[in-house]
Amino acid sequence: MRAAGLALRAIITLAALGMIGSGLVLLGEAGTNLLAAARAMLAHDHAQSTISLVMKTIDECLFAVIITLLGAKVIATFVIAERVTAGDDLPSWIRPSEMGELKSTFCQAILVYLIVDFATDMATADSKLEPGYLVLPAAILLIAGALKLMPHGAAAGGNGDKAG
Repeated sequence: MRAAGLALRAIITLAALGMIGSGLVLLGEAGTNLLAAARAMLAHDHAQSTISLVMKTIDECLFAVIITLLGAKVIATFVIAERVTAGDDLPSWIRPSEMGELKSTFCQAILVYLIVDFATDMATADSKLEPGYLVLPAAILLIAGALKLMPHGAAAGGNGDKAG
């Protein structure tokens, strides 16, 4: 039984490290896009391409931060939670928490990403807007409604919202 637990912990660790590595790759891509936007601005290229590159950079940076933080939180919650009893060794934003809080954080991250992605799409869209562009805002509203209905960690138990 202990071997199965260690194997599962190793799989979770690899997945979380993959999330953190993906975040670093995204940050590198964001840096490349930011340099391209600066070159386009200095060369007085078409303003729309500069704006779209900057919006894409913001989108990539935001998602990189989100998946990096979630990967670190997964490692803290599922891999090193047994070794840290009081939580003094970890900063407050990464301390192990309930599964409900982790799910809520993930849903909130997806919402923020979708909103920024929609803003990026609108910044790069041509003047012809089609009804298909309304699918993403509708999905954002549905996910936000579902998130509102979800219990949020300690708040569901009546202890109030946890700080941090």
